[in-house]
Amino acid sequence: MTHQEESAAFEAVTAILIEHGPAAMASAFAIFMNCAMQIEREHALKAESHQRTADRQGYANGFKPKTVHTRVG
Repeated sequence: MTHQEESAAFEAVTAILIEHGPAAMASAFAIFMNCAMQIEREHALKAESHQRTADRQGYANGFKPKTVHTRVG
């Protein structure tokens, strides 16, 4: 995940929390989890999305929608 994408995700979470307050924690958490999973995938593959390198350790076919139930929503 590039620095620009990380910065954009952080700005989106900040804007959501400023606008909606604590009620938006579920949305903020979802954004952070998606970023964390994308970073984990890039580390496992040893390459960023659409990047072709000699060190690449496989391929990823995208995402499936998932629901995670937590105490905050």
